[in-house]
Amino acid sequence: MRPDIDIRSYLDTRSGLAVVILSSLAVLAIALLGGLLQGALIPEAPVDVELTMLAVSLPLTLIIPVIAVMMTAGEWSDRSIQVTQLQRPSRLTVLASKLLSTVLVVAVVIAASVLLSVLATWIGGGLIGEGADFTAVDRVMTTHVTALLATLAFSLAMGVLTQSTVMGLLAAIGFPFIIGTARQIAMLAGSETLDGVLRALDLQAAATVLGDGQAEAFDVLPLLILVVLPLGLGAWRWSRREIG
Repeated sequence: MRPDIDIRSYLDTRSGLAVVILSSLAVLAIALLGGLLQGALIPEAPVDVELTMLAVSLPLTLIIPVIAVMMTAGEWSDRSIQVTQLQRPSRLTVLASKLLSTVLVVAVVIAASVLLSVLATWIGGGLIGEGADFTAVDRVMTTHVTALLATLAFSLAMGVLTQSTVMGLLAAIGFPFIIGTARQIAMLAGSETLDGVLRALDLQAAATVLGDGQAEAFDVLPLLILVVLPLGLGAWRWSRREIG
């Protein structure tokens, strides 16, 4: 496996480099705004690191799928996968390398986002607010990070399954939004049956309760349906799909 080659090939493309640069600037700007606005809007209270991280998580729910799908499915869409397979004939080894390289890149993005949230909270609390509140930093490191890792896992699964940048992005971004909206409607309608069915497809909710340490056996179902099964099918298709 050569994840370093996959990371370099992604960053060497204009689209990949643009995504990384724009994503970094967006996360930095929102982290600073989150920390500073808290101090300005609620001057009598300390700046809460969890609220800052919550603000940063919003763009990350879009940034992570874009990076994950582009790194796993991009070469199939632009047909450069032919060159990759000529250089590294083992298809499943290439797939494993791409998965590892994507995880490494996104892990750096998440770690940098957490550090920026902490720094922005400290700056906002020191300059404008009544100090900084880091009591919820453990929740940031569990619940919020776990939810972001769930986004990564689902995005990887969709990239591998669809092997198409467009279809992968539509699935990775659109499906969680549809399920989340449908659960809200089901709860408003008071339909426990429908909510129970949708819960089996709500990976974000399952990740949240897992981060809180309140997960049940049922909460493993979204992981199996939305990550393990698509990855398995995608790997099977990856190893047999005709390149052309």
